[in-house]
Amino acid sequence: MSMTSSSKAVSPRQKHLKLKGENTVENNQGQSLNKNNVEQNGDKSKEIELLGKLEVTDTLAISGIRPVTSSHLQVVETKNIMGIRPIAANTFHTVGSVNISGTRPIGSSDLVISETYSVMGNRPVASNTIDDSESLMGFLD
Repeated sequence: MSMTSSSKAVSPRQKHLKLKGENTVENNQGQSLNKNNVEQNGDKSKEIELLGKLEVTDTLAISGIRPVTSSHLQVVETKNIMGIRPIAANTFHTVGSVNISGTRPIGSSDLVISETYSVMGNRPVASNTIDDSESLMGFLD
């Protein structure tokens, strides 16, 4: 457990996430979280690997100190709906939109459509003899 310069307790998860100019005093009585742990099973020892490390670029002081990580997500716009939400860019080619339960994009593909049924809301039905199953799976997603 750590104490910040503002006399607030900081959990071990948040000990490296501090505001600029803030000092901490640590009580290092337990195991270190930065080292790989070793688990003993009889005569065998098994090393637990830490998979993937986050690279924290900044922190936000919203509901505690939250880490901000960098990513390859390209944000083209934000929407303020119960907080600022990012809108990411994509390579999905749209040819139109339909307004059923919200605005939904209509994509284009080379999928061969065999029939349409008005019972299903004029949705396309693909043939069962498709050689390229990846285009069908892309259509379903």
